[in-house]
Amino acid sequence: MKLVDVIILLPLLWGAMHGYRKGLLIEIIGIAGLVVAMVLGFKFLGLGMEVLSPYLGDSIARRILPYIGFSLIFFPTIFLLNQFGYAIRKSIRYSILGMFDRFAGALVGIVTWVFGISIFFWLVNLIGIDLPAHRTDDTYLYPVVVPIAPKLINKAMLWMPKGTELIQEWKSEYLEEVEPQEEKL
Repeated sequence: MKLVDVIILLPLLWGAMHGYRKGLLIEIIGIAGLVVAMVLGFKFLGLGMEVLSPYLGDSIARRILPYIGFSLIFFPTIFLLNQFGYAIRKSIRYSILGMFDRFAGALVGIVTWVFGISIFFWLVNLIGIDLPAHRTDDTYLYPVVVPIAPKLINKAMLWMPKGTELIQEWKSEYLEEVEPQEEKL
């Protein structure tokens, strides 16, 4: 085991320990909460803008109104879903499911850090910094961890055009709606 493997192994162990403490349920609810909060934030953005628009009259405020409206829906949603997750976790902590929850959380923690470390090495490689071959030859973790992020991101890019279209729709629907109101002022 070389120094590069040790450098990779330490965050993986920390991720396993952190994931074990949090548990799978909290990890899943955190990820699901992020997705739900984004969906609700975009879904009710118009309502949030309508509620806030009487209180914000100048043109600078109107430009940031979509962001404020989104934030007022996004952050409380994440907070409430996380609180819900912690309440459920308390109820299963001392059962057999609690032990499964902890071990599965450790696995999710490891996977999360594998992805993060892979992104780090990918970015280091993209900016032109190459690790010397004598540091990476005969390593155990380096050849396994490094290709993970590029492969997953390439797969995610296949779905990306749909996400980009949704963002462009949102911008055209809500931001163009704000600009004509500015002209009236």
